[in-house]
Amino acid sequence: MTKQRTRGQKLTRRAFMITGGIVGGGLLVGVGGVMYLNKKVGEYTGIGMEDGTILNAWVSVNSDNTVTIAVPRAEMGQGVYTSVPMLIAEELEVDMSTVDIIFPQPEAPYANTHLGTQKPRDIHKGLTIMEKAYSVIGMVATGGSTTIQDGYDHMRLAGAQAREMLKEAAARKWGVEAKNLIASNGIITNPSNGEKLQYGDIAKDAVNIELSDQPTLKAPKDFKIIGKPANRLDIPEKVTGQAEFGMDVRLKNMLFAVVRHPSHIKGKITKIVNKDEVESMPGVKKILEIDQGIAIVADNTWRANQAALFLDVEENDGGNGNLSSTDISKTLHDIASQSDLHVAETIGDFEEGIAQGSTLVKAEYEVPYLAHACMEPLNCTALLDNEKLDVWVGHQASSIALNIANEHTEISKENIKIHIKYLGGGFGRRAEPDFVTAACQIAKQMPGIPVQMVYTREEDMRNDMYRPAVASHFEAALGENGAIKSWKNNLALQSASNSYMNRIMPAMSVKPEDDIANIEGAAHLPYAMEARKVSTGQAPFPLNVGYWRSVGNSQNGFFTECFMDECAEAAGMDPYTFRASKLDGHPRFKAVLDKVASMANWSSPLPNGKYRGIALHKSFGSIVGQVAEISQLEDKKFKIDKYYCVIDCGRTVNPDTIEAQMQSGIVFGLSAALFGEITIQDGQIEQYNFPQYEMVRMQTSPLVEVHIMEVDEYPGGVGEPGTPPAAPALVNALYAATGVRIRSLPLMKQGFSFT
Repeated sequence: MTKQRTRGQKLTRRAFMITGGIVGGGLLVGVGGVMYLNKKVGEYTGIGMEDGTILNAWVSVNSDNTVTIAVPRAEMGQGVYTSVPMLIAEELEVDMSTVDIIFPQPEAPYANTHLGTQKPRDIHKGLTIMEKAYSVIGMVATGGSTTIQDGYDHMRLAGAQAREMLKEAAARKWGVEAKNLIASNGIITNPSNGEKLQYGDIAKDAVNIELSDQPTLKAPKDFKIIGKPANRLDIPEKVTGQAEFGMDVRLKNMLFAVVRHPSHIKGKITKIVNKDEVESMPGVKKILEIDQGIAIVADNTWRANQAALFLDVEENDGGNGNLSSTDISKTLHDIASQSDLHVAETIGDFEEGIAQGSTLVKAEYEVPYLAHACMEPLNCTALLDNEKLDVWVGHQASSIALNIANEHTEISKENIKIHIKYLGGGFGRRAEPDFVTAACQIAKQMPGIPVQMVYTREEDMRNDMYRPAVASHFEAALGENGAIKSWKNNLALQSASNSYMNRIMPAMSVKPEDDIANIEGAAHLPYAMEARKVSTGQAPFPLNVGYWRSVGNSQNGFFTECFMDECAEAAGMDPYTFRASKLDGHPRFKAVLDKVASMANWSSPLPNGKYRGIALHKSFGSIVGQVAEISQLEDKKFKIDKYYCVIDCGRTVNPDTIEAQMQSGIVFGLSAALFGEITIQDGQIEQYNFPQYEMVRMQTSPLVEVHIMEVDEYPGGVGEPGTPPAAPALVNALYAATGVRIRSLPLMKQGFSFT
């Protein structure tokens, strides 16, 4: 498979017809019982699809009978480059080996119809009110494990529409009814006489056909592609080195830039003391002032970085010179201990439940700030020339990249082209605007010259949009047979959504206390509780915080599932049995819990020196259960032998991707649990690079056995749900081994080591 590159020809296509289609604004008008999008919404350039015949915004049929499919979601290792084409190819009736992929421009048809968990709905009724609202925003973004949730119906409809247009074109050519024709493997067959037409032969005749009825989607029992393991389409390119990440972009006369940020949080560089000396260094072309600090432009990245390190600057501390992690921790716990916090969820009478309980359990938990630490350094290449701007970037939200480019260069959006590249890790960090902002501000000051801007590892780690530091205070009252009479959880943190939206779209920002990310994984728990109260308090810290893989679930899964183990012990019950006894009315949760316990032989004793821990968590529409199995080597030295992992994500698209994402999510969660911590001293971030911010490596990584439940329900996400249970499963196993309750991370700070 060869990935096509974008080209410059402008194409304006007719509206893409689809009930409940993906839109970027405008009215929905009912015509002949079918919802059509107006012409404005139907306009898209078709860049990268022009060699074939474009049937809709997602599908172009080429003369050699291959099909070009537009995938408007970023590929950062999670597999959308393959799973989205699988949805389209299934209904289009083509083999995946005939599919080519392009990343389209951030245009109206590709906008997300939701940015949260998709609810099953009747696709024949068009868009819901919230989907219309998201459509008007016009956000083309990848995150929140929403690609399949957003596209499961829409992408299949895109393929079905193209299929029916091709069948109708063949029917008119043969003078028969389309309903009597068969589409299969890119060929339309007339079963009455055996005549055949390849899609490539009939595509031009299909262009102007308008369907009077909604295409009928296949029943799951008839799937040939969806739900079957499929080879990843991006793997051959990545193995051979042909895949182009942002860092791989090379253009004629390109220069390279490195950014030097202020040393202090919210600080500002006020003067360059040795500017003349730095400008005379080998390869240095220019020293530029940008909003974030100083950009050094040179003839290669190494020289730019050496010059940036040599800079002697004067700067202020932004008023944060006394900020420390010790103060942050104290403030978080002070907030969490308050009684008048914002109540995010309340069920029953908490105080009455406390009075009725015979056993009271209390605990205070805490997690630190975390960096994203994407393996590919953050980068963006921009060229401003003749009132046109090209941006080459691996970004999770091409529409944000477009908006930022427009804002910081004042080039009209019609004259901006966004070239989305593969992402060497995203995890929420590559949904941010800062690295695009820096590149565009540099490009504006160096017209006619392409410049690749790179954040070095040190600059990225010290200027991340961190996962918030959080404190969680629990209080629970237990009754007979371990019944949870009352459950209280006070959380103190910064709002990730408020911080993020203020950077990209302030007018759409939520109030910090209304941010659902604060409580995801802490509220709406499946466990039976007679009374529950979850409250949040906002911390006033100056650090930028943002979305980190699984967002609020990442910390709340750890808090909740560890405290569930504490309650199980207080009730004198086995952790698995305790959970299972509280899942009546939630059969999908119970089935996942039972299955992972069965896989791990939970009821059978382990050999001496081996221990287990269990955790169950739902996030992004999927339920995941995990059991960690560990071996004790010394007092606090362990080997993480194995993780058993069960996921119920509803209907599956590519099982291989689901398994890989569970493995990936566990390793990501373990890196944070074992090592992850961003600390502050004197208003400065103390971690610079991987020696101070370690990752799980091969020698520490466990074997992971994954089971995917067969459940005929609307799909949930898979990119993030594997992460939240990873830390609590391990910490619960460590308690089984040591009898020590671990209520703060990372584990290395508690004296634990792993091999």
